[in-house]
Amino acid sequence: MEVNIKKVHPNAIIPEYKTSGAAGFDFHLVEDVDLQAYEIKMIPTGLVISVPDNHMLLVASRGSGPIKHGTTMANAVGIVDSDYCGPEDEIFLIARNLREEVISLKKGDRIAQGIILPVVQVTFHEVDNIIDRNRGGHGSTGK
Repeated sequence: MEVNIKKVHPNAIIPEYKTSGAAGFDFHLVEDVDLQAYEIKMIPTGLVISVPDNHMLLVASRGSGPIKHGTTMANAVGIVDSDYCGPEDEIFLIARNLREEVISLKKGDRIAQGIILPVVQVTFHEVDNIIDRNRGGHGSTGK
């Protein structure tokens, strides 16, 4: 599947999959960024991505982010809809500093990854009863 992508910053890097088995591609920072202790900041990627119809772009922290950089995505995961694709609809990373001190991120650092996934929109049908049996409540499948 081909996905159209536009650089809106001269330092933007077109994402790529690092291995043949990679599910996600990394977003690179386009500029140096300082995050104050526990600060949340929107960080530009310099990219506009035209997510295909009936798909979404899921943006999540890289696994090494909390350990290597002291960062995570403040919104846990971001969802970019297929209709967020105008020429100025740049993808931003909502990063959070997990540390008690300022952290300095450098241009080119990779703190988040993206995964393009299919989406199915459903129709909700209100009913008076759900006939399946109860499973025991939240967290009931493990101890």
